[in-house]
Amino acid sequence: MLRPTTRVAIFQFVILLVAAGTAWFAWGEKTALSAAYGVTVGIIMTLVMLIRERESETHSEWTAQRQLGQFFRLEAERFIIAIVLLALGLMSGKTEPVGLVAGFVLGQFGWAAALIKTRTP
Repeated sequence: MLRPTTRVAIFQFVILLVAAGTAWFAWGEKTALSAAYGVTVGIIMTLVMLIRERESETHSEWTAQRQLGQFFRLEAERFIIAIVLLALGLMSGKTEPVGLVAGFVLGQFGWAAALIKTRTP
C-alpha cells in the first residue's frame, strides 16, 4: 500500500500527462507547456511534503511541539515555493497565464483524487 503523499504525487503525474496532452491537441504547444509547468509546480510542492514526511518519520524522538513546528515550516516552504515558481512562470513571458494557472489548479486535484478509496472485495 502506498503512502497517501506518494499516491498524491502519482495522481498529479497522471494529471500532468492528461492536462498537457489535452492542451496540446486543443490549444497548441505553448498552452500545453504552460499547463505542464503549472502541474509541475504542484508536484514539486507535493515532493517537498513527501521529503519532510519521511524526515519526520526518521525522528521518533521529536516531541509533539517539534512536529507541529516542522508542519508549520513545511507549509511556509510550500507556500513560498508556489508563489516563487508561479511568479517566475508568469513573468517569463513564455507561458500563457491561463494555461499555467489552470495547470496548477488541475495539479491540486491530485489531492482530491488520492482521497478516493478503492473498494476491495
